[in-house]
Amino acid sequence: MLCRRRFATQELLRISRDGDGALRTGERGGRGVWICSGSHEAGLHAGIRQGLRGAVSDEEADVIDQARRAWIEATSERRGA
Repeated sequence: MLCRRRFATQELLRISRDGDGALRTGERGGRGVWICSGSHEAGLHAGIRQGLRGAVSDEEADVIDQARRAWIEATSERRGA
């Protein structure tokens, strides 16, 4: 987990790779990491590479960034922020 604190799984975004190597966001299974809304972008991609134990392409990094932003926005809306 990239934020180094405990959270309920509903408060975390799951990023994983399935058996075919495809990147998945918001799904369980496969090799993956959990990130929280407070994860700092500076070390985010390095932490994801480490958690997935492999390279993350620029395109995959863009998908992760977009999913993270959408997830943070949706989480904020649910909390009424």
